[in-house]
Amino acid sequence: MKPNYILKAYLCTVGFLAAAATYRLGLNTTNTFRVDLILFLILLLANNRRSIQTESGTFSLNYPLLLPVMAFYGPLMAAVTAALGVIELDELKDPFPVIVHNRGTIAFSALLGGIVFHAVNDRYGFTLAVAASAVTYLGVNNLFFMLAKLIQMTIAHTRDGFLNDLLETGKTLIPSAAMGAVFYYTYIYFSVYGLVLSYLFLLALRSHTLFGLLDTTYRIALIKSLLRAVWAKDPELMEHMERVAFLSGEIARQYGYSPLKQRALDEACYFHDIGKLEIEDEILKWPGRLTQRQFETIKTHPERGARFIEEIPIPLRNRKIIRNIVLYHHERWDGKGYPTGLAGERIPLEARIVAVADTWDAMTSHRCYKKALSIPEAVAELKRVRGTQLDPKVVDVFLEILDDILEKERKQVNAKLKEKEHYTSASW
Repeated sequence: MKPNYILKAYLCTVGFLAAAATYRLGLNTTNTFRVDLILFLILLLANNRRSIQTESGTFSLNYPLLLPVMAFYGPLMAAVTAALGVIELDELKDPFPVIVHNRGTIAFSALLGGIVFHAVNDRYGFTLAVAASAVTYLGVNNLFFMLAKLIQMTIAHTRDGFLNDLLETGKTLIPSAAMGAVFYYTYIYFSVYGLVLSYLFLLALRSHTLFGLLDTTYRIALIKSLLRAVWAKDPELMEHMERVAFLSGEIARQYGYSPLKQRALDEACYFHDIGKLEIEDEILKWPGRLTQRQFETIKTHPERGARFIEEIPIPLRNRKIIRNIVLYHHERWDGKGYPTGLAGERIPLEARIVAVADTWDAMTSHRCYKKALSIPEAVAELKRVRGTQLDPKVVDVFLEILDDILEKERKQVNAKLKEKEHYTSASW
């Protein structure tokens, strides 16, 4: 069975089993339906972002809204509300197995969270009930997600970043439980009016996050524009950075990178050769084999680039990944790279990913000083340096998705040609 089919089969099986368990267990709980539930559903649907990202941590936007439903309407109503309300429009474009998995597991998580809340509240009081409910809801929901990600990473032959993602999940518990308590009490004392006011407060916090994301988006756009201006004398190099960013993003997606981490990776790829700005054009465009002195000069560009980015106002959460890529993308798996001679998994994963993308594009792109290799020739060369120059696992992941990448590139080229034809015809 192909790896993709294994993952899809797992997602469908878990999703359907979770939905069935939710229905079966939910029938044995006490539940109430009131019109107010529609408001909870609307507010959840309005939350098109599931979490608030800050420099210091993250907390869920869903649990605070689901806690009053668990408490006043019952576990099954919370499960139904979660399944219908905790969804984004973009998620509807996901493959069917992903939708089934996400809907089933989040409903099951909400049901268990509600059951735990009532069981603990009856014996130990509200404070422990909220804490236990938050741990259950977020823990079970993220457990399903982590299991799916673990299978995906096993197929991709890697474990990089899994423990870090697990630790990041733990940071959501306390703020989510605290905000849930706020929603609970405002709903008790002020009914739906208090709920709406609390939601507006939450929305204000989320707006801060959205502005931060917009700032990141505009910053990347500004970086690209400035680099295009700088590299106007060498447009091939700018196109190289764009292709490396695209290829690296495709590989990183197979490693389960989050959207925020993907943005940081994209930004870093446009910086990865920034140190070459300080190197003479005569060396960069040398038509033949570099002299030893010229090569030693070229080898300084990662460290030059690392010093350059230290002067740029980059968010703390992005700075490490950008620095890793700029500084280490020429390290080799066998330790014979530069500038520091790191080897194996001591080289940061993001740098190993960019190294594969960078190598592939260098081989398949035409330059003034060399001809491009054909796809079969480049594949053969990639396999030859697998395990010496490049991380063998990253190479394997890249080769597995190469056909999809080439198809996407063909579509991008066709789209650009059509756009060019459109402007040409319009000018006449």
